[in-house]
Amino acid sequence: MNMQKEGKMKNKLQIALTALFGVSAFCFWLFVRPALIVEREALQLFLWNSDYFAGRLAVPGGFARYIGDFLVQYFMFETTGAAILAVVLSAVLWLFWILLRRSIPSVSEKILFPISLLPAIVLWYLMCDMDTSMTLPVAVLLTLLLMLLLSKNKNASLLGSLFLMLIGYWLVGPVILLVAVYHLRWLHQPFNKVLVAMESVAMALLLAVCMFVSSYFVPYSLENLVKGIDYRSIQCDKIGTLEMIEYDYLQRKLAWDKVLEKANREEPKAKACQHIIYLAKFYKNQISPEELKSSLYQPYKALTSATSAMMMSDLFFHMGFVNFSQRAIFEAMESASNFNKSGRALCRLTETAMITGQYEVALKYISILEETLFYRRWAQMMKELVMHPETIKDHPKYGPMQQIYKETDDELFI
Repeated sequence: MNMQKEGKMKNKLQIALTALFGVSAFCFWLFVRPALIVEREALQLFLWNSDYFAGRLAVPGGFARYIGDFLVQYFMFETTGAAILAVVLSAVLWLFWILLRRSIPSVSEKILFPISLLPAIVLWYLMCDMDTSMTLPVAVLLTLLLMLLLSKNKNASLLGSLFLMLIGYWLVGPVILLVAVYHLRWLHQPFNKVLVAMESVAMALLLAVCMFVSSYFVPYSLENLVKGIDYRSIQCDKIGTLEMIEYDYLQRKLAWDKVLEKANREEPKAKACQHIIYLAKFYKNQISPEELKSSLYQPYKALTSATSAMMMSDLFFHMGFVNFSQRAIFEAMESASNFNKSGRALCRLTETAMITGQYEVALKYISILEETLFYRRWAQMMKELVMHPETIKDHPKYGPMQQIYKETDDELFI
């Protein structure tokens, strides 16, 4: 009875510690790094159609990427995004702890639980880097779930592991290698240790063969397949720095006071951030429209990343320079990591196409946005305007911008 009570108390303690970890992760993402959450959503586009699903499943790790993209669409809201990240990291922690207990039951749980924190903490750290995709923590989580399904019988577990190496590779990518590592748990059992080690090596070799063969069927290099197609950006440092992301987050929220407060604490290094400061000063009546316009000397030098291009597009749109806004957002779309599209960019392209009278182009963008969850309603509202262009002049925002576009010459910023 005492042992049962002690066991229940230990389980309650582990649950409490896991919950504490989850709450800490939630608070971190919501209050310390909310900009990273929102920016992730801005740099991808999840579509609710069969072609998008089939396209993701057509490459190794595609199912994990599909689930990751599905979750990231909810990152439009900081609270929801923080909650999702906290749940995923806590689930990785809990599952890894369960698997550790199964693998080495002779080791005290007081030692195992701190060890089980390591994968979740590493993923937490990696997710602070925008070049790390949501695909990676999802792939780890799915792999751990698959490992839980393995039999407690060694021979049955071996067959199941070989099957998972084949199917799991295509579902979650090279992180399925964890299954081969997990097979080493039989080293603690009365089996031939050399044979167990050889079986794990054979699984790793099977995975290597799968990656080599798949390189002939998918448009990715073997190097990318080994790293995981969407675990990280194929071309790193295209998204932008944390400074850019935070300024972009503040200007999207029209938090001009906070922009100026941040600038007073530390002068920004990025040229795009400096332009946003001028825009904030304009909205706080600290500079005139002429001073704002004169600050835009050689604005193309600010287009150094996807985030900075989005910032400059917003800046030009605020100032009424629609063509420059369109050009900048095209740059942002092309800079999205791993050939992703951007819901935010498509929204801006829809607006600029409608204002400039390119109604068929606007309808093309709208048809894509209608396949989304959170942009669908906005797209349908825009469709009504585009289908009845005579009503645009009565719109409080787009009407004046279209009128100004028609009556003024294009500006040239050099």
